[in-house]
Amino acid sequence: MITITDTCNHHPCPPAWQHQIPPESVIFDIETTGFSPKSAFIYLVGALTLKNGSWQLTQWLAESPKDEPEILSAFSSFLSGFRYLIHFNGEAFDLPFLKKRCEKYKLPCGHLDKVQSIDLYRMYRPLKKFLGLSSMNLKSLENFLEYSREDELDGQKLIAVYHEFSRAKSPALRRLLLLHNHDDLLGTAALFSLSAYLELLEGAFRLHTAPSVQANQDSLMLTFNISLRTPIPQSISISREEGSFTASSSAAVLQVHGICGALKHFFDDYRSYYYLPLEDTAIHKSVAAYVDKEHRTPAKASNCYCRKDGYFLPGFADVQTPKFYRNYGDSLFYLECTKTFLEDFTKLHTYVTAFLRNM
Repeated sequence: MITITDTCNHHPCPPAWQHQIPPESVIFDIETTGFSPKSAFIYLVGALTLKNGSWQLTQWLAESPKDEPEILSAFSSFLSGFRYLIHFNGEAFDLPFLKKRCEKYKLPCGHLDKVQSIDLYRMYRPLKKFLGLSSMNLKSLENFLEYSREDELDGQKLIAVYHEFSRAKSPALRRLLLLHNHDDLLGTAALFSLSAYLELLEGAFRLHTAPSVQANQDSLMLTFNISLRTPIPQSISISREEGSFTASSSAAVLQVHGICGALKHFFDDYRSYYYLPLEDTAIHKSVAAYVDKEHRTPAKASNCYCRKDGYFLPGFADVQTPKFYRNYGDSLFYLECTKTFLEDFTKLHTYVTAFLRNM
């Protein structure tokens, strides 16, 4: 077994996002000769740690297949000093593979069970639609972050490289094996900057002023100027029918498209209401008792509403407010945009957070 330790010369995750990395954590990645732990084995394990602002890399490389138990034992011992084990999609592949290979050699894998697993793939998967990505694999995320790799091989091609290395012990082949694992580890560390987008969707921003308002006879537009708590690594621009959002570094602008006119608020218990055709509205039976019978009919779900004129904004399920619709059965609903609403920064913040989550 060959053990390599090194200090990384550049920071895969710059200081602005390092607070997202839990203390006492290690980022790891394995290289195998196949997908099944029954027929394939681990020939390389890499670990990346951050201490006092410095990234330390440790790699254990099997010179031949018989070195695998030694690699497993070395990595397990290494984990004894850590609380968190960070990986990319390791819950589906790396961790089960490691445990199966430890079982094969009857090696204890207690340290693997004691550390808390953090799977960055599962953590950032909810960002796929928001960032407009077609895939959430490591290479796609690296491309989005403009992370530059020196390695040009994939894991499948490296299998043949490893078998040749185990036969010839070529330094050039060893470098290819280590480089791929090195770039995977640093690429995984770079993903922590994506946490800035998660923070944004969780409401980690400030509205310094009330939104500007542009309104005419049938439309409304609110413009929010937003300051982000953590800068985002890459600028984004999103456009939907309900509005648009652009963000760069620590600043963002959200424009919300609303409407002006009359909308309908539907009552849930339509059996408790009468519909008044002349007024085009529904009223509760306790009040309708004073209305002539020829001017009222039992309400149906489709006409059990009251109408309201005003300004309205697109609504979302996570904003609790009276809902207004254009027509019965519409999926899109609206909330009333009042002067009180525009002056309440708590409600505005809740609304903007919901809007971004639904983009």
